[in-house]
Amino acid sequence: MHELQVHQVELEMQNEELHHAHDTIQGLLSKYSDLYDFAPVGYLTVDSTGKITNANLTAATLLGADREMLTDQKFELFFTRDSQAEFRKCLKEVFAGNEKQACETTLLRRYDKKESGQFDANIHASPGLTPDAKKCCHLAISDITAIKKAEASERELKQVTDINEKLQQEILQRRAVEKSLRTGEQHLKHLLEQSQALRTQLQQLSHKVLTAQEEERKNLSRELHDVVSQALTSINLALGNLQTEAKLKPEEVSQTITETRALIEDSIEQVHQFAGDLRPTVLDDIGLIPALHSYMENFTKRTGIQTHLTASKEVESLDESYRTGIFRVTQEALTNVARHAKASQALVDIHKEAKSVSLKIEDDGQSFEVLDGIRANGNESLGLLGMRERVEMIGGHFQITSGSDKGTTILAHIPLEQSARKAHFNF
Repeated sequence: MHELQVHQVELEMQNEELHHAHDTIQGLLSKYSDLYDFAPVGYLTVDSTGKITNANLTAATLLGADREMLTDQKFELFFTRDSQAEFRKCLKEVFAGNEKQACETTLLRRYDKKESGQFDANIHASPGLTPDAKKCCHLAISDITAIKKAEASERELKQVTDINEKLQQEILQRRAVEKSLRTGEQHLKHLLEQSQALRTQLQQLSHKVLTAQEEERKNLSRELHDVVSQALTSINLALGNLQTEAKLKPEEVSQTITETRALIEDSIEQVHQFAGDLRPTVLDDIGLIPALHSYMENFTKRTGIQTHLTASKEVESLDESYRTGIFRVTQEALTNVARHAKASQALVDIHKEAKSVSLKIEDDGQSFEVLDGIRANGNESLGLLGMRERVEMIGGHFQITSGSDKGTTILAHIPLEQSARKAHFNF
């Protein structure tokens, strides 16, 4: 009896422990159900054939089916046709013992076994065992549709940003091109204005050249008629008289011959002067400096303007085109001094520098306003334009300065470098 009582007490204690263990197990089961069924990730368990043996509520919601209906369903039915083969390969790897597998795919939602949509999913597969120790595969399914959309939106945003940056660069480039075009247009407009101005100036110059040529021919014709022709006529008359007087008055023949020779000498002198104005032979015969000396002496005799020449002997070694150009510029400058300056003296300085020849002509006469190397009013500028053109034709730089009470200075620098243009012009 005592043993039975002791055994009863033990049974009661064991029964109480069993009740306590049952309550603990119920609590843990409830926690497990909460954690398993209401997890934010869908959980599935499949066997080696791919049939679903267990699923939580989240997985049922993702796949669009009741949990009871999922059991014994082939999980690959929820894959798109293109991704079913990939799932079978993944499942095979897991059951082959190759640890965890992961993939991204597209799953179908099937309400009442009918396809009703799809979503992007990330699946993690890992090997496991069922309660009866059979191999199984545990799947964790996450809906990454929102992430995919966000990534797509991010890619689109990046594309839009890249396109926007390209558009901004294109806008900047187009603005730069437009600015360049505007600058080019302004430059072309400026060049056109310059071209038109030069054309007008060239027309004026051509007109003045033609007028000057005609005037020079008229003067030369008049001089030949008034001086040489008259002298020759006088000589002809003197010779006729000589023939008559030789018969009537032999004693006056010698006087007539003397007067006739004087007329011939004057005619020869006039012819030499005309030829010298056209082309001084002394320039070709004995050089630049003697030619200038001779010309300036005759200039002083004709005009009364005192002249002084300073020149370095090195200029005689210059090319003929340079020497001729220097002579013509000096000749034209002194002619302008005589015509317009009302000066009392003119100074000419020519010297050779390291890489150039400098020509400077100064007078103490009246000044005038200078614009672009010619008179500002454009009157009587043919001589100045001719001088500038002669200097520029041999690669030189021409400059005129004229100020109040300072007279006028003409300065020409002619480069002697090998790279300078070698002139072969007839001046």
